[in-house]
Amino acid sequence: DVTLLIVSTAAFIVSVVMIICSTQLFVFIQTVVETKLLHRTLNPKTLNQIFMSLIAFPIFFTILFDGLFFVKFSKQSKIILLLQFFIAAAVLTSVCAFTRCIQYMNSDMASEIMLAKECFTHKTFWPRSWYYSTEFRLLNTQLVAAPLFAFTSNWITVKAVSVIILCFALPLSLWFLLETLDVKTAWIKLLCALLVFVPWSGQMWELVQFGNYYIPHIVISFIYIGLFISLAYKELSAQKRKIFSLIFFALAFISGISGIRYILNFQLPIALTLIILAVHHIVVQKERFDFSCFFIRNKRVFYASANIILGGVGYAMNSLILHRLFLFSTWNDIRFNTLGDITFSDVHRAVFEIFGYHNKVLALGPAGINNVMLYIASIFFIICFVLCVKKYEAEHKQIFLIITIVMIILNFFVIIHTEFAGRYFVPSLVYCIPCFALFLENKTLSSWKKYCVGVAVSITLIAASFITYIDVLTYDGNRDKIAVCQFLNKNYTFGYATFWNANIFTFMTDGRIEISNLETDVIDNVDYIPSSFRYYFWLTSDRFYRDDYKASEPVFFLVTQKEYNDSPGHKAFKTGRQVYSDDFYRV
Repeated sequence: DVTLLIVSTAAFIVSVVMIICSTQLFVFIQTVVETKLLHRTLNPKTLNQIFMSLIAFPIFFTILFDGLFFVKFSKQSKIILLLQFFIAAAVLTSVCAFTRCIQYMNSDMASEIMLAKECFTHKTFWPRSWYYSTEFRLLNTQLVAAPLFAFTSNWITVKAVSVIILCFALPLSLWFLLETLDVKTAWIKLLCALLVFVPWSGQMWELVQFGNYYIPHIVISFIYIGLFISLAYKELSAQKRKIFSLIFFALAFISGISGIRYILNFQLPIALTLIILAVHHIVVQKERFDFSCFFIRNKRVFYASANIILGGVGYAMNSLILHRLFLFSTWNDIRFNTLGDITFSDVHRAVFEIFGYHNKVLALGPAGINNVMLYIASIFFIICFVLCVKKYEAEHKQIFLIITIVMIILNFFVIIHTEFAGRYFVPSLVYCIPCFALFLENKTLSSWKKYCVGVAVSITLIAASFITYIDVLTYDGNRDKIAVCQFLNKNYTFGYATFWNANIFTFMTDGRIEISNLETDVIDNVDYIPSSFRYYFWLTSDRFYRDDYKASEPVFFLVTQKEYNDSPGHKAFKTGRQVYSDDFYRV
């Protein structure tokens, strides 16, 4: 046991150091191969694939070794091993957040920090001076990011520190849910906390760990369902029940008032599951329906019904009151898309890419092997899920599994038939992790089934996550923006651009350059600048659109070369004077 732990730890430390130094190693290997060995320049894509495999193999084999022989470790050694992985993941997340912040930033992400700055300036977490997007979330990332401006004015520092804080909210909220589900084994809870902390894919890094978009959503849902399970299925003391009920009802209302997404993601699945099961029980038992017994005395149906009613009341207030006070769009005019627009292959690709599937990688490289492992893990996961629902240990665990599958099916239906985007699957698919914990501790599953699902899922997700860290540390985006950003920073403080070229420059200049959003027109799926300018009120401050704002200062209009070339007749540019041009942008 000690020997295995020492060997594993030594290999793991070397592997993590290689990942942290991956950028320097890549430059070194490229220089040696091109100048010393081949004496010619190689295709960057080919070289990158080979390099990625070289860096990823040590960590991949270490994870594979630990996964296969994990059952041979003592309980204490299992915890030590998992803590090593957790510490390494925390270090790599921090390094990636601080060193690759600009490289991974876009206008959508930058708007989160711009909003935080707006909150700090106006001394409120919900400023009315801001144009929000599709929803008005009361409990969102600005609660963490805004106070950080009291300690630093550096936007990269604010973003990186808020990333680290918010990432730790994921395992903490999951731990609460696992405690509610009576998962007792410490190493199982620690393993699942690790799995929810790490980025399984580049998409997860962009949306969850670094982007932070879905962290408040996931954290609230974990706590919310944990509270529901406690209130509906546990014998609580009077004081504890009062506190839990108060928090649960408050979150039910806040979730509804934040928008329709929370309702669809976890509030409606809870209500559907419990009410349908209660009706099924009445029908099977041939009992007489009594309103009071059904909705009030049955505490499970009571909390499930209260949950959706309070959510509905909150959403009504969102549409009727908050929509008048704050500037955001609603989902009231959403429509079904054309049947058949979204195919099974679209869904299959979206789901597997979330869980770490890499496209166009070497079949015998770590990422390629992990692609195969992902299919194996999926098969074992589905088998264990079906068996655990049929042969459950406790009713509240079975109910949680049923709520999870209802949640996934309902969300998939809505996403596929209305507005399809692969990222929308993340908040429901993350529930595979607490389900995985129930599999590992389930006494009705055979040891070999638990071993197979435990090894397959753990190796696949942990290996995919450390490969993602390598991808992040070697990614070099936004290089095209550096030169024009330096020019703007020297000469201007305010200007105009389309959305994806606006907030990103504000972030890159620590808020010094402010940019107002302009709307584009679309012809044959090509964006172009119309001859008549229109404002685009989306994730931006309302002061940018006042006639008197920066009226005495020179302003600029920033466009990409593609936007310029695609605009018919260049009518929008004829009244301006071109002051800058490079391969990517014009000013």
